[in-house]
Amino acid sequence: MNNFVAIDFETANNYRNSACAVGIVTVTDNIITDEFYTLIQPPLNQYNYHNIQVHGIRPEDTLSSPTFEDVYFEIKQRLQNQLIVAHNESFDRSVLKK
Repeated sequence: MNNFVAIDFETANNYRNSACAVGIVTVTDNIITDEFYTLIQPPLNQYNYHNIQVHGIRPEDTLSSPTFEDVYFEIKQRLQNQLIVAHNESFDRSVLKK
């Protein structure tokens, strides 16, 4: 596997539609050719304690961040027609679908 895109989402709470960060790395011929990371403001900017403990992202960090709808096109452009890999694929796929 020499060419792929790796994706990782973080969520603010137990809801899959609460993405608060996304990282995407593109690998071409075994070389990192592109990196993208952004914080995302989840709905109502609501977080739970457990998720903050996992990733360290807090409501004040995303207060002025774009919403998922604002960054969706950028995410889609980077993933479209690519082999996508993820550490916890079922989780990341469910966040993307929501």
